[in-house]
Parts: sequence; structure tokens; C-alpha cells
Amino acid sequence: MRCVEFKNIIATKAKNNFKMPDDELLKAFTMEGFYYICFKCAPAVLTQSLRQDYKVLRHLRGGKFICVPDEPDFSNDSEHIMIDEILTYALINYVCFLISKDNVVYKNLADEYINEYNAKEAMELEYEPEFS
Repeated sequence: MRCVEFKNIIATKAKNNFKMPDDELLKAFTMEGFYYICFKCAPAVLTQSLRQDYKVLRHLRGGKFICVPDEPDFSNDSEHIMIDEILTYALINYVCFLISKDNVVYKNLADEYINEYNAKEAMELEYEPEFS
């Protein structure tokens, strides 16, 4: 999802529920949301195994790690949010939770997306073929 679309969805959710923050505060909330999600699951987009110029957010088994995502640029029409598509919706709802000053409905929605992502990842690993 592009950063511009991400911001527009949050602005739509904000219309009658909370005041939309400026881009700098939205960026800060988004980064906090990235960290929240990355400590609850392992987004494939952010999971790396080769140490290049990545900042490590947290280590995983097997020498893999989750890298720190790039800060979003909400004025760049071509830049994408750096997370798996389904987790973008978790991020949107978690950011809304932060902006709305603890409206738990948004946090619950974010957690549901994260739990769904984790369940699908577990199912894929369960059926992954073993090669000898």
C-alpha cells in the first residue's frame, strides 16, 4: 500500500472519531505501530538473513532478523509502507488507536489482523515440504 493511501485511510477513519495529526506526528505514530507489530509477529517483508546496511529490530531463530522499517514519507506518491499487505491494516488500526488516545476498538482490530497473519504463517510452515 502506498503511504498516501495509508494516510487517506487514517484520515477517513478520523473524520468523526479523532483529530488527524500532522505528517510528523503521523510518522511517529506509524513507527511506533511498526515496532508493536514487529514484536508480535515476523513480517516477511522485514525479515532478513543477510547483514547489509539494515538496522536490526529483533533477532529470530536460524540467524534471521527483523530489520527496522524505513520511515514513511506521506508526501511521496510512489513510496509504499514497508510491511506485508495484510499487516498494513493492522498498522492502520494501531495508528488510529494511538491517535484516538486509547480507543481499544482500533487496537482490537489491529490485534485481530496480527493474529490472522500469525495463524496463516503457522499453517504455511506446517505444510512446508521437507527436502532431504
